[in-house]
Amino acid sequence: MDSPETTILDAEELINQAIWRSTYDQDFKSELTLSSEAKILLEGLSNLDSILEKHRRRALSQCLLRIDHAYVGLGDFEWSVDRTTEALSLAETSGSDVQVAQSLLALGNGYLNAGDITNAERQWVRLLLLAEECPEDKEMQSVVGSTLVVRGHVLNGKSLYNQAASVLEDAYTTLVHVGDYFGCVSACNLLAEIYLKMESPEKAGTYKAKADEFRTRIENQPNPYDP
Repeated sequence: MDSPETTILDAEELINQAIWRSTYDQDFKSELTLSSEAKILLEGLSNLDSILEKHRRRALSQCLLRIDHAYVGLGDFEWSVDRTTEALSLAETSGSDVQVAQSLLALGNGYLNAGDITNAERQWVRLLLLAEECPEDKEMQSVVGSTLVVRGHVLNGKSLYNQAASVLEDAYTTLVHVGDYFGCVSACNLLAEIYLKMESPEKAGTYKAKADEFRTRIENQPNPYDP
């Protein structure tokens, strides 16, 4: 029988595979399968010491976020708030501020998809306040950048184009700094769309070109889980 440490590491490897499958291939079914396997491994552990239990909770929280991401990607939003609320509860007892932030972002997105913008904003505000304590943490700042992109989408949906552009410029700067190419593509694509609406075709073209550049960088990254 594997040790608890090995089981947790095996689960995290499954989660990492799930992330690559969904991010690179948009393969949400594989993401769901891999994350569900990881969940079974993590939920089968008990009577751990405090350090390992925090590690398990952090991994299980991430696992639930990937399961939710897969369901949403497959068009199933029904239990998103419940799944991400559970992920947040686990994150809050895991000792990981980054995991808390990722869970708050996902919970906010769950509320947004349910049409509850007020509760969505509450989660994102809490996230941004938490992130102020970790200005040099690249993982945390990547979550911040992703949150700003979502807020840019919300402002764009309200036709508040100047505000949306300002928020997305901040998102782009943050995401470039931490090397989050996927986030950069999202920010640049939306900025290109918004600047066209603002009748600024030159700026739109600049961000469209940047989006293409980052997409090329992504395509040139080797996927370690390719068969």
